[in-house]
Amino acid sequence: MTIRPFVFSCDAHVSEPRDLFTTHMPERFGDHVINMREENGRRMMCVGDRVVLHFPPNFATHKTGVTDEAFAAQSEDSVDTTRRGTRDLSLRAADMDRDWVDAELVFPTLGLMIPRIDDPEAQAAACAIWNDWAWDYTEVLRDRLIPSAMIPCIDFGLALAEVKRVIAMGYAAVTLWEGLNNYNDPRWDPIFAYAAEHGVPLVFHTGVGDINVRALKGPGGALFNYTRQMNDAVDVITQLVAGGVLDRNPDAHILFAEHSAGWLYGLAERMDEVYIGHANQVEPKLSRMPSQIVRDQVHCALQNDYMSSMASREGVGIGALLFATDYPHSEGTFPFSPGIIEAIRKENPDLTIDEWVAVLGGNAARIMPRANLSERVEQRRAELLTVA
Repeated sequence: MTIRPFVFSCDAHVSEPRDLFTTHMPERFGDHVINMREENGRRMMCVGDRVVLHFPPNFATHKTGVTDEAFAAQSEDSVDTTRRGTRDLSLRAADMDRDWVDAELVFPTLGLMIPRIDDPEAQAAACAIWNDWAWDYTEVLRDRLIPSAMIPCIDFGLALAEVKRVIAMGYAAVTLWEGLNNYNDPRWDPIFAYAAEHGVPLVFHTGVGDINVRALKGPGGALFNYTRQMNDAVDVITQLVAGGVLDRNPDAHILFAEHSAGWLYGLAERMDEVYIGHANQVEPKLSRMPSQIVRDQVHCALQNDYMSSMASREGVGIGALLFATDYPHSEGTFPFSPGIIEAIRKENPDLTIDEWVAVLGGNAARIMPRANLSERVEQRRAELLTVA
């Protein structure tokens, strides 16, 4: 294998047993149980009897619009895009090796529905169920699979309690919800402070929240809905900066998965413009300019959008940029990540080896020290410098 930086993908998924929540949710929360069913040729993710999402059964079996088998058949080099490690961890490592991925920050699949539970205690129970399962499930690949704990976000007290519980378990990252529209609230401070104290970043994954992922229906719906997902990250960042939560907790780090990254410089510059131009109305006053807070504490994962993302490093700093594959989702980069990893360097000739190392894994390892990956990042960096 070509010598390359240690690659820590900041977005990947594991697949739970379909009965995880139906089996383990307390009986009193029966109306809030996450379940999957099929009707009339459609697969549906539900909370109780309420259908949250519906999609065709073959939704995840395609690459670039056709099935994995058809893609391999029509490809000149017969590229096999089948994700064999989706449910079988004995095959997961082989898929990661093939894709040049050394470690992954992993999120749920069925558990992505947890924010749709509108009862605070039921949501907390579902989070605990997933967190306990994911911690045990990933143990066999703990040096490569880093699960991010799901945190109940309706009630601040329940959120802090679960953050403390999972950090005590050993979790290296925790996931909060999008779409709450309250990240300017000082009641987030104890949660961000506790996570910062223990070196645990607060992560936001696209679509993980009680948000309308199909805001536009009809012509152009898919293009519009998937593109605008970056807007959810814009809202969270702007609220956390404007309300002072990040400024008051300067050691806290926030990470955005599957929102792209090239827009971050524009957002930081716009917040500076507003902070200065509307200074007579801006409260609270911050100890740092918004763009500096972004540079110090905000991180976004890039995938295929590496050109605009890498260009933004001049404005937000190389530390803001991370890499992700979104394995095993078909819109992700598997099994073509090696080409992207090499292209990031080739298409940016002024990129130093240290910057390349930082984007592909060093930055993520730094903000997630409990994942214990920094030594491996540095070892690979030393190997690169030896042959450079």
